[in-house]
Amino acid sequence: NQAALDAMAAYFFRVAETFNLPRSVAAIYHTLFVAEETLRFTQIVENSGLSKASASTGLKLLERMLAVEVVHIPNDRNTYYRPELSLRRVAAGFLQQTLWPGLEAGWRILEAAPGDDEGQLSEHLQGRLSSLRRWHATSRDLLPMLAALGNLEAPD
Repeated sequence: NQAALDAMAAYFFRVAETFNLPRSVAAIYHTLFVAEETLRFTQIVENSGLSKASASTGLKLLERMLAVEVVHIPNDRNTYYRPELSLRRVAAGFLQQTLWPGLEAGWRILEAAPGDDEGQLSEHLQGRLSSLRRWHATSRDLLPMLAALGNLEAPD
């Protein structure tokens, strides 16, 4: 039913937009999600309407996010793909690949900021900086629990 396929495609495009992911990622995931069997790379390109470069880049991102699985078939040189159907695992992979790197970069910035001992900050700014550091510590405590939902380990 074309209406159902269109609705699912629209859904995946909206989710990708919400998380600031490329539309190509949504197109690839939709293509795999509605397929009745694993697909070769060339089938993904053909069915999604994407260029080979966009499909390759999108598949690599989806692999890192654990949203697709690479399938190897004995005596077949082609690489096949299938979608991860567990929302918990996809969500955990997304957290691991997107939020962790950003939080770690943020922590390095906060570590480099002046502290109490330098006497350079007003009491107001020192309080705000302390708040940010507490926020960061809380988020670092929460993400491993969220990642555990998908049975993943938080990166070191």
